[in-house]
Amino acid sequence: MFSGRRRQRDDLFDRSFRSCDDCGADVYVLAEDCKDCGTALELRAG
Repeated sequence: MFSGRRRQRDDLFDRSFRSCDDCGADVYVLAEDCKDCGTALELRAG
């Protein structure tokens, strides 16, 4: 029935985070400050 098709991985979780420029910690894309080092983050479009 499935004929061997693999479900593609949804990378929404991966796209929800970015790296802090100062310490490299994973930070939520809409966060204003890094949760690890406290650096103010700039919102990025696109």
